[in-house]
Amino acid sequence: MKDRSHSLFPVLVLTLLAGVSVWLDRVTQQEPVAKTDKTRHEADFSADKITLHRFDPTGKVQYILVADNMVHYADDESTELKNPRLNYLNRPEPVWVESRFASVNKDGSTVVLTDDVLVRRAAYAGKPESTLRTEQMTVWPEDERMRADKPVTLTQGQTVINAERMESDHIIGEVRLQGQVRGTLYRNAPTPKP
Repeated sequence: MKDRSHSLFPVLVLTLLAGVSVWLDRVTQQEPVAKTDKTRHEADFSADKITLHRFDPTGKVQYILVADNMVHYADDESTELKNPRLNYLNRPEPVWVESRFASVNKDGSTVVLTDDVLVRRAAYAGKPESTLRTEQMTVWPEDERMRADKPVTLTQGQTVINAERMESDHIIGEVRLQGQVRGTLYRNAPTPKP
């Protein structure tokens, strides 16, 4: 009679290997780790009632930014602001810029204001207060430039001007109106000479 243990050896080895493989598979399986999806626009932090002071090279306050709420997003390093108010102080006349919402890029060089954008320049040198209203405006705070690609309404005293688009350097200093422009201009009465 032949020894059958010799012929069963390969079957036993294969069975043992299969059992070890199943055991190793179960032992090495880990719970799936939740990965952060960088393609999703999710906030990584927020703050309420913020105030930011920007100083010029001489140490004077250049502008102050105040907002009711700030939310930062990790995926693109952008920031959103609710009810932002920007006050330029290093000018002969103060200028205020405000809106209901703003989006700021990664390095803070570009701010897009939306919803009820209002820019006000205080009266100065005998000129009345000036305002600019639009629904969306891009501001480059460091360069003191702004652009509105939506219709704008400008006022100064009784003067009212409407335009399809606008660009401005030195925040409401030099204004270039584009597209169809309409308005009513009022000149100040000359001061009588004694």
